[in-house]
Amino acid sequence: MLQVLYSGTTRELELSGARPELLALGGLLRGKAGSRELSESGDPFPYAGSLSRIVFREDPDSETASIVAEGEILRIRGGREALDLLADNIEGFASEADASHHWHVESPACDYIAPESDPLVIGFMK
Repeated sequence: MLQVLYSGTTRELELSGARPELLALGGLLRGKAGSRELSESGDPFPYAGSLSRIVFREDPDSETASIVAEGEILRIRGGREALDLLADNIEGFASEADASHHWHVESPACDYIAPESDPLVIGFMK
């Protein structure tokens, strides 16, 4: 199960899941387009709510990956190289990180992430 929580004031997003689901998300991002239903949280505190779906697509005209919440959907779109880097890093985090760790995916720290992207934290489901 994957879940994405959002903050109504800071635009920050938290994507969490078990290792197998995070690994599967990395694999999914390697395709040209796709989507995945998300588990909704009954009590998202300290966040404002949860999103219901991830939708992604490759954009051959882009050199970066954009990660933006629109309504109840997390939209990820970008160039193939940027999406592959995101997939590699998600898979690496899921494979190697301690269960208590989290990873901040945002520009400019991740130079393949578009500056207009919402700040995203990836972690393991508690």
